[in-house]
Amino acid sequence: MLAAWPRSIPQRLRLPSGTLPLAVFVFLLILCLGNSTVAAQWVPGADGLTSLALVGALVMGILAVIRRIPWSVALIVGFVLCPVAAYIAAHGTLARTHPDDPSDPLRLAGVWLGRIASGDAANDTSFYLYLLCLLFWVVGGWLSWCSLRWRQPLLGLVPGAAAFATNVLNFPSDQNGYVVAFLVLTLGVLLWTSYLRQLDSAGQRRVRLSSDARWDFWESGVVVMAAVIAIGLVVPPLTTADRTVDIENGSFRGWAELEQRLNHPVAFGSGATAGTSTGLASLARLSGPIQKTSGIVFTYTINGSYGGPRYFRGFNLDSTTTGVGGASWRYNELGAVNLQVEKETSAPYAETYQQVAGGSFKIQMLKPPDKATDVLFYPGTLQKADRTAVAHNFRGLQPPAGLVPAERVDTLDRLSVPGRTGGSGNYQVTVAYSTATEDQLRVAGTDYPVWLDPYRNFAAAYRASPDAPTPPAISGTTYRTPASLKEIQDLARRVTAGKDNPYDQATAIESYLRSNYQYTLTPTEPPAGADPLVYFLFQSREGYCEYFASAMGDMLRSLGIPTRLVNGYGPGSYDEKLGKYVVKESDAHTWVEAYFPGYGWIPFEPTPDGTYFPIPRGSVGAVCATDSEICAAGDAGVGGEGAVNARPDRGDLLAGDQGLGGGGGVASHVPGGFPGALVGLLGLLVVVWLAATRYLRPRTVSGVWKRTSLLSRLAGVESHLGETPHEFGARLAREIPEAAKPARELAEKFAVAAYAPREVAAGSRTGVLTAWDELRPLLLRRLRGRLRLAS
Repeated sequence: MLAAWPRSIPQRLRLPSGTLPLAVFVFLLILCLGNSTVAAQWVPGADGLTSLALVGALVMGILAVIRRIPWSVALIVGFVLCPVAAYIAAHGTLARTHPDDPSDPLRLAGVWLGRIASGDAANDTSFYLYLLCLLFWVVGGWLSWCSLRWRQPLLGLVPGAAAFATNVLNFPSDQNGYVVAFLVLTLGVLLWTSYLRQLDSAGQRRVRLSSDARWDFWESGVVVMAAVIAIGLVVPPLTTADRTVDIENGSFRGWAELEQRLNHPVAFGSGATAGTSTGLASLARLSGPIQKTSGIVFTYTINGSYGGPRYFRGFNLDSTTTGVGGASWRYNELGAVNLQVEKETSAPYAETYQQVAGGSFKIQMLKPPDKATDVLFYPGTLQKADRTAVAHNFRGLQPPAGLVPAERVDTLDRLSVPGRTGGSGNYQVTVAYSTATEDQLRVAGTDYPVWLDPYRNFAAAYRASPDAPTPPAISGTTYRTPASLKEIQDLARRVTAGKDNPYDQATAIESYLRSNYQYTLTPTEPPAGADPLVYFLFQSREGYCEYFASAMGDMLRSLGIPTRLVNGYGPGSYDEKLGKYVVKESDAHTWVEAYFPGYGWIPFEPTPDGTYFPIPRGSVGAVCATDSEICAAGDAGVGGEGAVNARPDRGDLLAGDQGLGGGGGVASHVPGGFPGALVGLLGLLVVVWLAATRYLRPRTVSGVWKRTSLLSRLAGVESHLGETPHEFGARLAREIPEAAKPARELAEKFAVAAYAPREVAAGSRTGVLTAWDELRPLLLRRLRGRLRLAS
């Protein structure tokens, strides 16, 4: 028997052989799956998912081992309990979010059905917590049932493995330990159930398995399991091409995105404002807390040298208006000039600038953002692309006819590609960036072209007249109230006091925001009716990149400096295996650009998130980029790139916990907490198991006799000095009656092997090993009994 039961337990109450070890495997697997999801923190209040899954496993496990209960009845019971248990687990969050909900179950169900039908549930985190609770009742209960009743754990792992794969794909930096633990436990439970099915099959056929057959199965299985884990962790991949990006954007990606939308991966505050997840949008929304998501958007490499900031432009936000989502900076195509730019043809700009350098990027767009499926992303100023595209130039107010030639654009606010493929796939862009120094920008002056007038005020909030003071006076606006605009302008004046040129004013505001405000993904909720930006500037002093960029943009325009915001992506992180930079959804970012006559649009970075830093001026970047495909081996380097774009020695940007303002961090390779301890314990058990099995299976006669003496002594039968093998065998048979037959046979065969002539002794080895195979489990059982009594 695999499990030693006290003799007082009736046979009808005993569990099927091997149930307890199988239950332990199920418990540990559920612990691993639950803790992995809790670590991912899909929604607030998810800390109880592991406990709920374990309760579900206990309930369904009890139903599974009571064989008199038909399987159909047991599954119906589990199905009925599922929504009840999920409601109990999520009740605290549901009650806090909806304190006025009725307590009557039928009325409550009707209320929620109405919310689902109207779409209100789609923005309710308590609803997604409830769905997660439903899922993890199924994860625990289904795995327990399939393992303990049907002995099919692989079938039981389907819902849990799907949730686990979602965690690993979206939060890889927190999942390494759980991956190893999941691999070990899955192999272990499959090996154990295979062994139990082997025993059941032998019993049904009335085949008596020798103890050697059982030892062979376990020794081979444990060795194979250890080898598979070692190969997975140590041996390099068979291909030199890393397929992680392709896999993530393949069959698993659809499920991962569905999970993200269902679970709404947002860190929500205590207020009523709905949170949003990170990603690209055509406006700078100031609307409550957010949380980063880590889906891969695109990868890129640099051809040759490039010393400019690697901010990948998506939308230029030129307009400041009030609309859906409140007062904000927005991309607006009203009054735009749209021109087609042919493949490998220079972009049709109306102006040219001095002090510029260039570079080339190869981009692989894997998953275009939902709000920009047709956009081509690129850093700096576009020169040409290897696709025919449309250049969109927002002009704000319509200029007088003939002011700008119809075949030219002043700026390129969005670059789109028509057709089904849009911005997806591979493309190459040639770009330019400014190498102007600080001194050059200081003396650039304020002789702004007329077409920049829309960029110098808040949709006519600041109107200049020939005799108006500088900065221009405030007039009526539909963007923010005059009182709010006055507060922002007064702050800008105080911060820039003593600065006599736009560049020093811009850097003063940038430094002020970076030094006096805190970066957070969960800014404090403003009071009802308060302006979120004014509350950020004068009350909370905390926010994410849209807050910082909007504040700097408003302050610059209040001083009459042409300004725009840009929504796009930061530089991402370098992947050593791919040999490319990888840009994720969490790299979505908003920054500020100000116009300087003769030099064009110059970027500024007001967000102090620890990832993005002020952009150095005057860098030419003539040193080859490290990942360039045309660099000589000894020429690679970072050169004059700024801190935000320099590739650190570790090959990543160490983004930390950034959201919209950060790139992907480095995943830890050291399992910690529960998974690390579990892996270490299992590793130790494997080593002990292998050592014990080797020791208890000697291949020589003398080795058998030594093990017999040791196990007999541990079982309570000491050998006496001067005692012959026959005398010891007879005494062992008397004191352990169940071992009488193999004990006498072993003693007899050993005496022949030890004292008979060589030609006779040689034939006794097989008999010694056979007798030992029968005696060994009996001595081990007696030893277990002594240990149980001692405890």
